[in-house]
Amino acid sequence: MSLTVSNTPICLFCDNTQTHSTPFEDTVFNNKTFEYVQCTNCDLIFVQPLPTMDDITKMYPVEYQGALAGNAYGAYDFLFDRIKTIGTYKTILDYGCGGGRFVVEAVEKGFEVTGTEYNPDLVANLTKTFPKATFLTIDDFYKSDKKYDIIFLSNVLEHLTNPKEIMLKLKERLSENGIFALEGPIENNFNLTQITRKIMFWVRKNIFNKKASHVPTHILYSNRKNQEELFKNIGLETLYFNIEESNWPFPSNYKDCDTMMKKVMYFIATFSVKMSKVFSFWGNNFTYIGKKK
Repeated sequence: MSLTVSNTPICLFCDNTQTHSTPFEDTVFNNKTFEYVQCTNCDLIFVQPLPTMDDITKMYPVEYQGALAGNAYGAYDFLFDRIKTIGTYKTILDYGCGGGRFVVEAVEKGFEVTGTEYNPDLVANLTKTFPKATFLTIDDFYKSDKKYDIIFLSNVLEHLTNPKEIMLKLKERLSENGIFALEGPIENNFNLTQITRKIMFWVRKNIFNKKASHVPTHILYSNRKNQEELFKNIGLETLYFNIEESNWPFPSNYKDCDTMMKKVMYFIATFSVKMSKVFSFWGNNFTYIGKKK
């Protein structure tokens, strides 16, 4: 195991400066090689070097988000029901709102909703499509000083080069007694899918000397422990933290498995999901609600 003490970016969660290599293949993008390294303190996996602004612009074209959301269909009823048990709130910020999937649900529930996105073209499209909500670019958002009762992030943290800094900035934008609500992947949390992926990547990387060519949009891979520790370390009190498992990133539908490898991956993931019902620490997705201490 190679250990790096200097000339290494600080861990994105715990500020540790020591890292070691991982089974994950290096990936080539934008004429650069990105390596996945792991923090020796909190076990967070993140890419080296961190993407630059030029990389990020190319990583997230407007079409990255796909089609904009349609009508509300209750996708977040479980979250709104949980929030109701905590308090009464009026305003919501959806930081990194993507195609507006959460926005339409929150508007339907009667909230005053603001969505933010990095790409100004996407913000313009969202504004035209969802006139009952307000949309801002990330830059414009930070020029304002409005505070919000709820700040929601869905599948955002894993895309950030500075998640701790962003969370601290957003914490300042919470109203008194306001809450955070977050959800997203914990790709380095224990489950059979994670173990299988690591074995596959290790073989490709160390036996066949392979490199990947995917876009490193997921800049970090967290687990249950270091994800919740991040929130505690920035001064948040956990009100709710739950992990669940899905087949992702393996196939979720057997009919889509057109090769033997995909079929094997499907059965591994499906079995792992079933085992997660028995072992509560298994899972690859988290939901979190917290407030300032």
